[in-house]
Amino acid sequence: MPEAAQATDGTQRPAERRRVPRVRFKATSVVTETSSSQALVAQTTQLSCFGCFVQTSKSYPKGARVHIEMTDGGTTFAASGVVAYVRGDGMGVVFSMVEAEAQAILEQWLSRTPRRSDRYDFAATAQLKELGSWKEQVLVTRDLSVGGCFVKTTAPLAKGSRVRIHIEHAGAEFTAIARVTDNVTSEGMGVEFIEMEPTYRAILEKWLADENRRENASTHVLVGGLLLLLAVAVIAAIVLMIS
Repeated sequence: MPEAAQATDGTQRPAERRRVPRVRFKATSVVTETSSSQALVAQTTQLSCFGCFVQTSKSYPKGARVHIEMTDGGTTFAASGVVAYVRGDGMGVVFSMVEAEAQAILEQWLSRTPRRSDRYDFAATAQLKELGSWKEQVLVTRDLSVGGCFVKTTAPLAKGSRVRIHIEHAGAEFTAIARVTDNVTSEGMGVEFIEMEPTYRAILEKWLADENRRENASTHVLVGGLLLLLAVAVIAAIVLMIS
């Protein structure tokens, strides 16, 4: 979504909120406000796995629940969503529910443009329950990304199994509907997030942003240490030459 300096309520949208990679994307969109059935036709200008920016001068109010349909190249993507913020040139929409078929279309569109999909080492307690089953597993995550996570288990579920996953970390809780991916090994299984509430999306983004900062800090320390060692080596070489 575009860099938003000012929202219509006069509050500043900090750059810190832009934690998920967005790509430039132009598609005709029909956005319908679910409470009034009012619809508008506009153009989507940016897209991510969590939402999009719709360019329009007739935005719905922040918090409005909407249904959005985007058409590109004869393919239509549909999802339920919530207006996350409003600007003079349009509104940001966060997807709240995306069906499996629509998710595949979204991933195909996003894959056209090179983008980072960072996966971070992330150890946290995860409760996982297969939908339609009473059995619940308490597991530990190995890594985390915007699209899913890997959980350690000696009893992985079958590929394609739909599950509810609940992760607790740093005093916050995250819940999503997910499905088991092809990545099923003796160590555990990959889980892809397919449906979550906007509140949980925000928590996920914050966790990833924290991990990104931590990783960058470690890199800076390592580079700084290497530069220091190089400087010491150069000074030692100069001293030897002088003596």
